[in-house]
Amino acid sequence: MFGLGQTPGLLKTREVEDCLNQLLSDVHEGSEGWIITPYATMKQLSTQRRAIAEAVKRGGNISFVVRDQPDQVNPAKEDLSEAIAQGLKLYCFNRLHAKVYWFSDTACVLTSANLVDGSFESSTEIGLVIPEGKLHNQIRQWIKEEIEPGIKEIMNTNYIKKIEKSIHKENISGHCIRCNEEVKFDSNRPYCIEHYKSWEKFSNPDYKERYCHRCGKENDSTMKRPLCIECFKRENKFK
Repeated sequence: MFGLGQTPGLLKTREVEDCLNQLLSDVHEGSEGWIITPYATMKQLSTQRRAIAEAVKRGGNISFVVRDQPDQVNPAKEDLSEAIAQGLKLYCFNRLHAKVYWFSDTACVLTSANLVDGSFESSTEIGLVIPEGKLHNQIRQWIKEEIEPGIKEIMNTNYIKKIEKSIHKENISGHCIRCNEEVKFDSNRPYCIEHYKSWEKFSNPDYKERYCHRCGKENDSTMKRPLCIECFKRENKFK
């Protein structure tokens, strides 16, 4: 992997970007990642936005944390909408200033670089890549003790409720996310009766199904995220 040896390694501006892209590409099903960046206006960072969405789509458990202020929260919701639709967990944290990109099974990057437009083009940045090991584990412990207790979830079930309200107003039915049978749109039960009973035996909110609950097109839907990217974006205004 780029820049990764047995000991921490120094990264220059573009190397920070390349290393982050590599870490995201190495995310696999069941692995964990934390992207902690106070400032995240990413309209022009299409490579990173796509890499994050793909990492989540592959089954990575990725948490993204930004500074708790509207001019950071709102752009993050918009720019990361594709990844959010796939299951990205978006949080905010009061007075956040740390920049940490931590991934299980691979490495962590501590850096001066935020994920903002121009970070890797017009700024001079520095980073330290830290491979798996004692220090890597200590940084995860720092996240657990210093970050996790103070984070607030940005994207939650409220957005689904608002989508549901708009759909009911338009009198639009939904689809079972397992068999595609036409059903009543219900974010709490995006299944037909038969398949809801089947799902209920294990009640895994992240279990992957086959169809979008709104449009019925093929999609890696789950109980937690029953809409495809297109339907999510179309209803994004109701968040």
